[in-house]
Amino acid sequence: MLMLLDDALDGIEDSDNDINQASGMVNIAPLDWFAPFDEDRARDTDRGFRHP
Repeated sequence: MLMLLDDALDGIEDSDNDINQASGMVNIAPLDWFAPFDEDRARDTDRGFRHP
């Protein structure tokens, strides 16, 4: 995350950026914050939530 604050790495958050691709970064663009990383292993939405 510190790379996002480095002016020399401006644009590293873009998935088309060479450094982003070379380092294998996940897409950290705000529009993708709530997208599942691995949809095949996503939690069943009908499962519900446990309450203590």
